[in-house]
Amino acid sequence: MKTIILDGMKFTATGGKKYHYNSGIRKHLHQYIWEKTNGPIPKGHEIHHIDLDANNNDISNLQLLTIAEHKKIHKELSWNEERREWARNNLIENARPKASEWHGSDEGKEWHRKHYEKYKDKIQQKQKYICECCGNEFEAIKKPNNRFCSNNCKSKWRRNSGIDNVERECEYCKNIFIVNKYSKAKTCSLSCANKKKWEKRKLKDSPNLQE
Repeated sequence: MKTIILDGMKFTATGGKKYHYNSGIRKHLHQYIWEKTNGPIPKGHEIHHIDLDANNNDISNLQLLTIAEHKKIHKELSWNEERREWARNNLIENARPKASEWHGSDEGKEWHRKHYEKYKDKIQQKQKYICECCGNEFEAIKKPNNRFCSNNCKSKWRRNSGIDNVERECEYCKNIFIVNKYSKAKTCSLSCANKKKWEKRKLKDSPNLQE
């Protein structure tokens, strides 16, 4: 079983299947990646891997085709290694450069603008959620990993959960204490911090102690 995690979601290939799938959103990985960039897949269309490599889910390798066009391509292509190599070379030498050039052209930019206007309501569809930290209701663009109403709540939840905790040795008393790994704390308590600061000041103010 091979799992790929994207945007907090797990896409898994099981039972010898070549496509990674997420049962929560009922989409394959290549479908999710294409829709993330371009919007919902139009009815009667499928997403094709240009170089025929199901593991290459780079957006430049994904092409929107009608179901009939897609079936025709796979019917005509033989699956021997020579044909696979041709497809990979064709992608590198022709498809990707031409795609990049077109997407950057005035025509390509206009297509993206119209496509966005057409699907923006679906892309930006909002939903209400309950924050897992503060319990307040919030509204956000519909995504499966919307758990917190703000970055502050997300950070607070991580701190409270202890997921980022590590063990450190107190620089004063040498006891082991637990602290968030992003904390700059070097002592286990305010008392030890003050004692360490006092000793440092005392050493600085007493030249004889430094010799």
